[in-house]
Amino acid sequence: MDQQPVSPGPFQLPTLRLGLWRVVILLGLSLLTVVFLIALGGGRAAITALTEVNLTWIGVGLLVHYSGFAVRGLRWQQLLQALGHRLGWRYVMTLLLSGWFVSALLPARAGDLLRIALLRTPTPDRAAIPVADGMGSIVMERALDMLALVVLGAGIGFTLLRTQMPGWIVAAYGSAIVLLALAVIALVVAPVLLQWLRRLSLYPLWQKALDLAAQLVQSLRALRRAPFIALLVFVESLYIWLCDGVLMWTVLKAMGITAPLHSIIFVALTVDIFAAVPLTPGGIGQIEAVNMALLSLLPLPTFNLSAAVLLNRAISYWSFLLFSGVITFVAGIGQMMIGGRNQEGTRDESAL
Repeated sequence: MDQQPVSPGPFQLPTLRLGLWRVVILLGLSLLTVVFLIALGGGRAAITALTEVNLTWIGVGLLVHYSGFAVRGLRWQQLLQALGHRLGWRYVMTLLLSGWFVSALLPARAGDLLRIALLRTPTPDRAAIPVADGMGSIVMERALDMLALVVLGAGIGFTLLRTQMPGWIVAAYGSAIVLLALAVIALVVAPVLLQWLRRLSLYPLWQKALDLAAQLVQSLRALRRAPFIALLVFVESLYIWLCDGVLMWTVLKAMGITAPLHSIIFVALTVDIFAAVPLTPGGIGQIEAVNMALLSLLPLPTFNLSAAVLLNRAISYWSFLLFSGVITFVAGIGQMMIGGRNQEGTRDESAL
């Protein structure tokens, strides 16, 4: 937890190794999902719908989606700044893209572990960032994401669509609100609880675990000391998740369907609520199924639903998987995860 160089590098973690069999499983699952959606959309009819889209609106959707991720990088940079770590946006963005790439290939958001490990590795330009701060910045990211989703989704749902929402959607938002409330309560009582736990045992490993927990709690409470950054990252979180809804709306526009923007945003945000815990790498299959179910509930003109979901995922997942993969390998992170750990145990920030 100090600021001394560490060795060896973070890439010795076996759970983050990109083995060939993992890629094969992902490709197989993806292919099954695509084939199923095309078949569900009438086969040739779905393919025809995909070939007749308006490319101008597809370009708009790409710009919207990628701008949201650029803001996501800015938000993480500001969260780290609130913890006392000033890093360049390009460097932070590279780590963020690499983490997203790994999470898209491995389950359970494994890319977050990669980001923590990369921050923990010192460079010639900065000391190692403590694990608690790296973990705290990512936990704050997740909390802001959930808060933005609940504020936007529940706000639109209960003010504009309350009479049209099925009970299972209301239950999903209710569960998210309860989890957020429990997280806030846990953060408030954590200092007192940690002091009580310290008296249970003097075992060194137990005390070290409590030290890490205490540092994590301090990191999570850092935004109280930076109210301007707290407001800024919240507004940025709203923009990030609005981009998901606008992307789906532009996809429908590309297919000649004009839909109420607030309804499409609500659908996209609700999909994100259900995908908050991805059961598969990149939420493959999981996101498509929820998206299909929710879009089918809207009173929209007739269109090929399967084609719309495939096109949305082609932009938000497949194009971004390619883009983030290129950045990951150009930065040298991908090769190290495939070929083994960094032999020197450090990385040059300027190379990123």
